Amino acid sequence: MKKLVFAAALITAAAFPSTSLAGTFAGVVVGKGGGNVAVASKSGVVRSVHTRVHVRVGARVRVNGTALRVVGQAHRARIHAVVVRRQGRTTFLAAGRSLLAVRSNSARRLSSLAGSAPWTGAVVNATVGITNGQMTQQSMQVVGQQGSVIVQAPVTAVGPGTITVTVNGQPLTIRLPAGIQLPASLVGQFVTLNLTLAQSGPTARTEDEDEDEDEEEDDESSEHEDEGGDDD
Repeated sequence: MKKLVFAAALITAAAFPSTSLAGTFAGVVVGKGGGNVAVASKSGVVRSVHTRVHVRVGARVRVNGTALRVVGQAHRARIHAVVVRRQGRTTFLAAGRSLLAVRSNSARRLSSLAGSAPWTGAVVNATVGITNGQMTQQSMQVVGQQGSVIVQAPVTAVGPGTITVTVNGQPLTIRLPAGIQLPASLVGQFVTLNLTLAQSGPTARTEDEDEDEDEEEDDESSEHEDEGGDDD
């Protein structure tokens, strides 16, 4: 039953992509997929916008409600995000419900950072250079830690206990909970995933797990209330 609930949740999410945010703001496109673009403001805050306008990563845009207009080209951007996974020379980040892919400058730089580079769950402020639609890491500072994120991305493959999405042309394979097998019909769809972040990597969560956590929190709250009653 859990398998069917989880699969149904993904299919529903694919049919209802994120909508544009109200208001007017400007920024740099740092990711795109499934008709959505991720726009980073000057401060690094990322917002996902659903649009039919074709833009490249690095485009400087102005968003007004559902309208998006390209106003220039940027060669650098700031991003406030959460590290989802480091894979080879690529760091996958989650920001504004979008997944982003950032490459390291060089193999030498990656080697020098191997012992101190942020891992899954780290909240970071990153500065990236942008060339030919690809983002390259210039700096990355850890400012916190986070245990879960919600992201949206197009599915490119479904395997035994895994789901693979594509992030700016880079594949990212995510583990599923034990006993979960998703249907191949999800390939090509744009889905929403609730990810648990651990040092070993991200794992997609089921709705049942979220409900179990809510029940545990309710139980704890009840225990505290009972303790308070005893004091009286």
